Order: sequence, then C-alpha cells, then structure tokens
Amino acid sequence: MPKLSDPITIRGMEVKNRIGFPPMLSMSSDANGCPTKKSYNVYETKARGGAGLITYEAVSVEPVIFSAQNVTANIGKDDNIPAYKKVTDAVHKYGAKIGMQLADGGLIGFVLASIFGFKVEARGPSSVDLLHLTSAYETMVSSWPDTLKQTGAICKEMSMEDIIRVEDLFAAGAKRAIQAGFDFIEIHSAHATLHSAFLAPYSNVRTDKYGGSTENKCTFLLETMEKIRNSIGDKPPLFVRLSVDELLPDGLKMEESKKIVKIIENAGVDCIDVSQGNMIRNPKGIQIPSYFEHGGFIHLAEEIKKVTNVPVIGVGRIVDPKMADEFIQQGKADIIYMGRQLICDAETPNKYFNGQLDDIKYCMGCLQKCASTCVYDAYSGQNYTDLTPSADLKKIVVLGAGIAGMEAARVAKLRGHDVEIYEKSDKIGGLIPLLAMEYKKEEFMNIVNYLETQLKKLDVPIHLNKELTRQEISDLKPDILVLATGTEATVPKNLEGKPNVLTQDEAILKSKPIGKNVVIWGLGAYWRGGPETAITLAEQGYNIKALMGSNTTVATEMLMATGRRLWILEYLRDNKIPVYTKAKLLDVTEKGIKFLDENKNEQFIEADTFVYCGSRITKAKKLKKQFEAVAPKIQLIGDCKRPRDIAEAMNDAQTFARKLK
Repeated sequence: MPKLSDPITIRGMEVKNRIGFPPMLSMSSDANGCPTKKSYNVYETKARGGAGLITYEAVSVEPVIFSAQNVTANIGKDDNIPAYKKVTDAVHKYGAKIGMQLADGGLIGFVLASIFGFKVEARGPSSVDLLHLTSAYETMVSSWPDTLKQTGAICKEMSMEDIIRVEDLFAAGAKRAIQAGFDFIEIHSAHATLHSAFLAPYSNVRTDKYGGSTENKCTFLLETMEKIRNSIGDKPPLFVRLSVDELLPDGLKMEESKKIVKIIENAGVDCIDVSQGNMIRNPKGIQIPSYFEHGGFIHLAEEIKKVTNVPVIGVGRIVDPKMADEFIQQGKADIIYMGRQLICDAETPNKYFNGQLDDIKYCMGCLQKCASTCVYDAYSGQNYTDLTPSADLKKIVVLGAGIAGMEAARVAKLRGHDVEIYEKSDKIGGLIPLLAMEYKKEEFMNIVNYLETQLKKLDVPIHLNKELTRQEISDLKPDILVLATGTEATVPKNLEGKPNVLTQDEAILKSKPIGKNVVIWGLGAYWRGGPETAITLAEQGYNIKALMGSNTTVATEMLMATGRRLWILEYLRDNKIPVYTKAKLLDVTEKGIKFLDENKNEQFIEADTFVYCGSRITKAKKLKKQFEAVAPKIQLIGDCKRPRDIAEAMNDAQTFARKLK
C-alpha cells in the first residue's frame, strides 16, 4: 500500500505527497475579491511547509460583489486573474499543486449576510421553509426566527434561467482559474452550498429534470461539470466536494451518496473530496469540536472508496500525520486533508517527513481564530512574519511559566537573548492544565507540551517552586524583567467566605467540597466561562440546576466557532439544563441562589453549591510597584497585563519578543 509520503497522479497531475490543505475560508480578500498579502501568506506557507496538494478557499464566480466590505474570494472578472496568478506562482515554487474551489454559497451566504445586516436573496432548488433549512442558527441565535419573520425572507425556487446562469458562471470562473495558473478545479457541492442543496432530499422537492430521482438531482452538478470541462479543456483535473453524510435525520446519507459518486464518476470527475455536515444545520461535521474523536469521519471516505476508481480525499479532525499515514496505508483514503493542523503548524509535513515529530505544534481543537492565524502564533498564517536575530542582546528574567511567559522566552531565545524563567508553583502552563481538566479538553495541553519541549531544546532554564524576592531579581542583573504571573480566580465581595461558593478553579480542581446540586454563574465560554464547566460537572455526575449570567446569549465569544458553539448549546438543551440570561445575582444562602431574571422578577433556586465563573484579578500593579527599578525595563504580558484569552496571551508574548532590537 502507498504511504503518506508517496506521490499520486490525478488525470496526469502528479502530486508529490498525500498531505493536502483543504479549502478553508480565510476571509482575506480585498473589496474586489482578489487575494491580498494575507492571502499569499496563507497559501505560500502551506506550500513551503511541504503539503503536496492545496485547494484555494471557496471562490465566488459572481461578477457583482454584494458588499464594498467584501472579504470573500471572487473570480467573476478577468481583472482578478493577475492577482491569483501571484498565488499560484508562489505555491508552485515549492513543488505543490494548487486548485481553486468554485462555490455558490447558496443559503450559507444568505445566513451570514443576514447576521451582518446585509440583504441577500435566499434562493435554492425549491421553495422550502427557511427556518428548517437553517435550523442550527435557531439553536445558536435566539433571535434568528424573528429575523426571518421580520425580513419576510422566503427561499426562492430557482428558475431554469437561474440555473443555467449559475452553470455558465462556474464555467467562466473555471477558465479564469486555469488562466491564473491553478492546476485543477473543484466544485463545492457540500456543506449546504447551492450545488449540494440540489442533492439533498429536504431542500430539493422539484418535479422537473432537476428533482425527483437521484439521477435528476445530479443534473445541476452534471451540467456544471460538463460546461467546466468544455471551458478548461481536457488536461486539468476536476474535483467535486460532497457531504456524503450531512449528519442530519432527513439529510443526505451514505447509500444515496454512493449512487451520486457513481453518477459523477461516469460523467468524468477525477477526484472525490469527501466531507460531511451542513454549515447551517449541522456545522459540527465541518468545524469539528474537540468533543469528537480524531479521524472520526474517515469511515466516510473509506466507504466511498469501495464504489469508485478515482482518488478519494479524507478529512475530519486529523491532526497527527502518523494517523494520516496509517489511513493511507490502510487504504481508507488516497489523500488526507489536514486543515486545522496545517493552520496550527504549516511545517507539519516537512517535520513529519524529516522525523522531527517533537517539533510539531499539534492543534488543540479550540476553533479560535483559525480563519486568520492559530492561537499558538499571532505571526503565522495571514500574519506570517519571519523571525530575525536581535542586534542588541539582553538578559531577560521571566516571572511565570504560563504560556505567555514560556512563549516570550522561546521567541526571545530564538532571537539570541539570554533568558531564564522562574515559576512559584510546581508546574508549568499557568491556567492551561486547569482548562485541560474540563470535559474533552485534554488537548489544550498540546500548547504547553510544545513550549516545554522547545524550551528544553533551547536550553532555557525553568526554575519551579521559586518565587523571587526583589533582592534575588536584582542579583540576577536582568536588562528586562517580564511579569507573566497570570491571574487569580475571585468571587463577588458579598459572597466571599461562604463555604458553598466556589470559584471555577476550585470546582474543576475539587479543592473544596461540592454538593450534588449545583448552580453555575457565567455564560461566556472556553476560557473563563461557565458552559463547559457546567458540562464537565454534569458529566461527573453533578446535578446542574441552572447556568446563568448577565450576558444576553450563551457562549458569546464563540458565535463564529459554530461547530463548538452548537455542540455546547445542544448539550445544554438535550440535558435540560436551565439557562438564565440577563440575570442579576442577589445572594447565595445555605439553601440556594437568589437572583433577578431578565424580566426583573426575583427567583430562587435550591442548590448546595454555587460555582462562580466570572472575572479574574491580576496583581500586575502590585508587582510592578514591588519590583520598580529592579531592572531597566519591566514588561507585563498575558493575563498579568489584563485577563483575556489564549490568543491574546500568545500575541502579547510574541509581540514583546519580536519588538526587541
């Protein structure tokens, strides 16, 4: 059997290895839909990192852009060809092949436009209930049903003229893409895009040649394929991306998808890009949260391989190249897409093929900021910036071995500075080990493990159980003292000292007794918020009587991380955990919690324990005053500077270290 490092030929196009970067929206285009410097960074770094196959994110073929603030890619005009040629030239320098995915977002575009206040027509194969077609947003955005009612939006059934127009635009766009140097074309017929809507039983109830039987439902896709082939000639390969299982009770299923694959193979498709899910009904199959197993969807590609002779691409939370290699050798797929892993570490292929496994940054599955950069590195992805040696080398002492302190030390050392870290506790990682103790979040430790490995390789000392005095710092004679001491959990003043009131840290660590019946405060998510703590305690057998907070929505920071957000909200709903938004906390007694609900009505919930997942405090001012003038420069970074999240902590650390002269 072939290996991950082996080449593969698709319609005469030789791909140097079997690691691919899938079409993932970077939203980095300019107002004309052309790639920008940020776009070039995204794709060139993946090629330089060793990926064999790269597919450019979903590109619109419409000649008219609906918004002057557009940040989505567009190949609807000849004027855009030169800008895209720069992308393909950059990628080809490293021997990678790059294709363009052509897409009509269908109702995905309608939903996103509606959320951001733009008016876009909702259209599809049939006039079907829009609330049903966008059901994930009814769960995630409480006002969504009202939005649809207020706008009077209906799904307009496309006429024959509409369909032909789209097919012709795809053909013209494909021709421009090939002129711009792209090696292959992919039709996006997955995830609720327009082409996939024609294949799905719930959205296509037409009775003409575009609906009814499987063959008829494929007509729009087949006609598009034929027109593209006629426009690009015989040489370039043609891929089709399919959601072979939409992960919906009434959605497209495997048996029907196998029929579709046979039909489009007979029509000349050269590669099947197997995906799953639906962006507006079940995005958990696309933006896959850490609650899913790695490689948990590879069986879909394996099933499709049984019915086709063309290469098949597998995808779905595959972050370990060893796992990808095993899937290739087991014959489960011919190419493996590693999207979020290559966003996390574009050099993953080169590192794997060179045997540098402990140098790989492994994706944590946080789904935060993936479109632009990875939380590991604010200067990666769209913001890629070379790291250069410093000219004026300093002695740097870092207080705190959390991720901000460790990252500042790593980057400063790489630039040539002399760095040491002092940590008052017996462990590294700051809050991350605590965060990783929550349900299905063990992989948040990936960032700590990576930093620990790199600091050891760089010979940066980490002194544990060492809280330095002013004199001890002075004796070290640092040029720069970095304060990266993080934050501490707190509770409101009126609740201090109450034995049944716990901080989030205490609840996770079980450092104080927890009663059976628990109320949790904090609607935010993922970093300091309560939803995932509620889920964690529920999974441990506690009875979560309520989740409440002063925000208007649950998991507000994660509106765009739809897969993770939807999973959390569905868990709360399915497990009947009451949620109170816009709540005002009044008191916690021995018997329970007193609060005002969003209608200002006083409520009382019987509970044994109240867990406060609220604000944290930093001792930055006190420390800065304590160590004043002990070094020529004192720098605050991470949560010590201001309580925020992982991305901001890492950004602080990198920015500090990169700005050193």
